[in-house]
Amino acid sequence: MNNPITSWDNDYARLARAASQLRTTSPNSPSFHSNQQRQGQASSIQTGLNRLASELNALESNLSLSPAEVSRRRTILEGLQSQISSEGVAASAGGGRGESSTAAALRQQDDMIDELAVGVGRLKNQTHLIHQEATSHVRLLEEMDTNVDLANQGLEEETRRAMRLKEEKSVW
Repeated sequence: MNNPITSWDNDYARLARAASQLRTTSPNSPSFHSNQQRQGQASSIQTGLNRLASELNALESNLSLSPAEVSRRRTILEGLQSQISSEGVAASAGGGRGESSTAAALRQQDDMIDELAVGVGRLKNQTHLIHQEATSHVRLLEEMDTNVDLANQGLEEETRRAMRLKEEKSVW
């Protein structure tokens, strides 16, 4: 089941992971990419975020999401976009002078909370689908119960009719 909302959630989570990996790559680590590679990654993530923003506009115009949900998604998109744009500035500035460890930890926590929010939204949608499925099963079971009762009444009536015929036609 790949609906546009789920697809948007998955794309956002993928971009958030890529942005997190870009942020956690320090200039001093052995796996450090060149400044040009970092800029390319930031640009690629920014392109993905722009695509998500346009998809969000489409979901809003189709009334697929509530205004509150659209606002929430815009906020997390803007947060990720600001992180990427500041990461692009930091990568181009070079110099190895990073942010304080407290600020980095807070940013990482914010990112994790944003990712959790996406997951919770997905769970909410799945819960609604399960509720709808359970409701339809209850309705079907109630209909089956009614049909079984009707069939039982019909059998009892036919049994009484057969007994009357037996008594009327009995030779003994």
